[in-house]
Amino acid sequence: MGKAEKWSRLAEAFAGRGALSANQEYPEVSLEEMAGTLAGFTEEMWGRYAFSREPLEGKFTEEQKDSYTVKANACGREWARRMAAQYGTRSPWLLAEKMGMKVKLEERPTGGGLVLFAQFVQPDEITIFTDCIDRAAALQVEWKCPLLEGEALKGTLLAHELFHAVEEQHAEEIFTRTEKVELWRKPFSNRSAIACLSEIAAMAFAAELMELEASPYMLDVLLVYSYDRNAAWGLYDEICCMNHIKNN
Repeated sequence: MGKAEKWSRLAEAFAGRGALSANQEYPEVSLEEMAGTLAGFTEEMWGRYAFSREPLEGKFTEEQKDSYTVKANACGREWARRMAAQYGTRSPWLLAEKMGMKVKLEERPTGGGLVLFAQFVQPDEITIFTDCIDRAAALQVEWKCPLLEGEALKGTLLAHELFHAVEEQHAEEIFTRTEKVELWRKPFSNRSAIACLSEIAAMAFAAELMELEASPYMLDVLLVYSYDRNAAWGLYDEICCMNHIKNN
């Protein structure tokens, strides 16, 4: 199992894949230190992290990944502004209502054992799982982090899922769906979407809509921390290493 398979990520939790823990012990890092470091990450740095999870990652040069990251972030912000203007609100709850989404709050997914934070089910259903909200609230005793505050966190999770609903409604024109990479040409052309662009754009969409100062990608580490601290320390270590940041 490679590093990319070891961790529960926000994108994976949304997509319906469960949490995995680290199989080795990592140095302890306080929640405050991790949040402080991650809050300083640029969009390009988070792009490297997103592409490290991309199934087609090997198809792209570093320059292409950076270019795609810029375009995906711009896409997310643009569509957040477009939807806010179209429906006259930046509230993800009101926006969901006006878009015809059915938003549900459930404690955990049915079936047990699977850790999810939120999910979008085509064509119009979004579920936010409150177990992660409750766990995040408990972390606030350890250190106050604006992203983990209950209503803000629910809004961010909802906004992220709303972008995937926007993708479905505007599939023929939105960059994350129209951009394709050619896998092979002979005997016929096979072109595939780039999965991580959707997640990069969804994070930018949520940040724009919620007017966040830091990237929601931080929640990949912070929410994992609420379930498994060692797994979160391992993920934090991995992200720092790929961005050449010394982790003390």
